[in-house]
Amino acid sequence: MRLAPRLPSTRPTHPARLAILGLVTGLVASILLTAPARAATPQAPGGFTGHGFDTCVAPSQAVMDAWNLTSPFTAVGIYISGGSRYCGDAAQPNLSPEWVAQNARNGWRFLPIHVGRQAPCFVNNPQSTVQKQTMSRSAKTARQQARGEAQETIAALKRYGFGKHSVSYLDIEWYARTASCDRIVLEFVDAWTEYLHAKGYKSGVYGSGSAAIQAIDAARRTDRRGFTEPDQLWVAWGNGKADTDGGPYLSDSGWKRQRLHQYRLDTIATYGGASVLIDKNFLDVGKGSVAGKESKPCGVTQSFSRYATLKIGSKGPQVKALECLLRRQGFLSSVDQHYGIGTARAVDVFRATMGWAPTGTASRSTWTALLAKGRNPRVLKQGSVGPSVWRLQRSLVAAGARLKITGVYDARTVNAVRAYRTARGLPGYTTAEATVWAELQRGQTV
Repeated sequence: MRLAPRLPSTRPTHPARLAILGLVTGLVASILLTAPARAATPQAPGGFTGHGFDTCVAPSQAVMDAWNLTSPFTAVGIYISGGSRYCGDAAQPNLSPEWVAQNARNGWRFLPIHVGRQAPCFVNNPQSTVQKQTMSRSAKTARQQARGEAQETIAALKRYGFGKHSVSYLDIEWYARTASCDRIVLEFVDAWTEYLHAKGYKSGVYGSGSAAIQAIDAARRTDRRGFTEPDQLWVAWGNGKADTDGGPYLSDSGWKRQRLHQYRLDTIATYGGASVLIDKNFLDVGKGSVAGKESKPCGVTQSFSRYATLKIGSKGPQVKALECLLRRQGFLSSVDQHYGIGTARAVDVFRATMGWAPTGTASRSTWTALLAKGRNPRVLKQGSVGPSVWRLQRSLVAAGARLKITGVYDARTVNAVRAYRTARGLPGYTTAEATVWAELQRGQTV
């Protein structure tokens, strides 16, 4: 993919964009400490708000594993279909149904990309090894071509294990806009979208902000007759900002929460010792990252803005939350909101299991360790949701982080995790994986 308004076909002419400069070895122990990945249906991309990347050649499994634990990215763009790909099937040593399945189990989401016919006025770079075909200047023929390419991408989606409602992103590179060229592009997009919808799939369009994206948004704003809007728009606008603002190209009124923004192009990124040439993206798609309902064991919340030091004589909701944690972990038999001798003894039994001296007092360390106990997910990062996010945020607050507990791994959680990692002498990633959980479950505060 490229950004406007530079000349077309300026990507490297060789098929492989993947540049691996080194692989981490210290991550092996971290991977072994996490819970095993379970079977998962590949999400393309599903509901999500967070970071993604795309690269010409799908990275090796070793790179994907390293980046899973250390990078902010949750979504990966893969080139699955289309005759104009620089990285077609023959140039993809890693991409396979098994690769998709393995990475889906590890929590990755996917952005399937189709690179086929380009706008009629698209100009190929004569030095490029891939000379892209263009759409017919006949609207009727262009629509037939679009339906054929939609059929091709559906076959590829099925081959890689993506189910109904998955999105395929039609890549329309930058072109010098004219009224006649825009008209054919819109006819092509309309037919592509209608065919995907008829077969139970969703339509996405990737394009330069100043070309295809702007043309599509103009069709929406002017209520172009008979035009079927794609479900999602992926705008290439290299302003360096990780958000879904469409700037001067995509108005705020369109495609709310159905946007992807390619904000940085052709940059070397290094995580976990592995370096790859990528484009960086930010997504807000589907329903976004939405927190699940907060669980309230024992009928009381375990989420507080701060966790007080409790001792004999304390009472109230925080005492009940503490007693509930102790009961669920087998240290106490009843919960009554009154911190008596029985609660103090249960706290000391727990402290003994941690190798701590008896005090009868529930300190910040006690809270942190109790709240963090549980099954470790492989990794949490921006956009993650679910019970483990609630547990992570609570334990971070108990450890001293200033954080609102929401159940969504949001930007504030990113900052809190980074600060905690720094305080505990861990590498400054923004992810919560085995090393973070190990520190929290030891009751380590900041």
